[in-house]
Amino acid sequence: MKYIKYLFSLLLVLVTFNLNAQDFHTANIKVDYEQETGTLNITARTFTNQLEKAVGADVSNKSNFENKLKAYVNSKVDVKVNGKALGTSYYGYQVNDKSTRVFFKFDKISDISSIELKVALLTDIFNDQQNIVTFDVKNKKDTKVLTGNNDTVKMSF
Repeated sequence: MKYIKYLFSLLLVLVTFNLNAQDFHTANIKVDYEQETGTLNITARTFTNQLEKAVGADVSNKSNFENKLKAYVNSKVDVKVNGKALGTSYYGYQVNDKSTRVFFKFDKISDISSIELKVALLTDIFNDQQNIVTFDVKNKKDTKVLTGNNDTVKMSF
């Protein structure tokens, strides 16, 4: 009897853990500037199932998903360098198990003195969404947390 109670309790804990495994809503955005090539790379990584919900398509249907993903991220991400709007430059995506990475690439940027980044990914779907932005530009590293109420960050270098 003791063994059954223990087994039941363990099973209950595991089920509860699995149900709440993705109770948090977050995306990690990495901003990296390659000074030698003049390339600004931005990578956004989030849970695939959450991104599928926002996009309205399943990753198994690659062409439909990519078309909807491109339209979605173009409406949710804006980039300004040195006060000049670059818009977005969707470069592609990659699905790894439960996460998806979305890539943006901007070429021919000779120098960066400031960058303004608006990231509203998934804030329209989840009111507790946090977008964690990590900058690595001109040997300056910093991390900022963006939310639905505060979706823009500006850095100077």
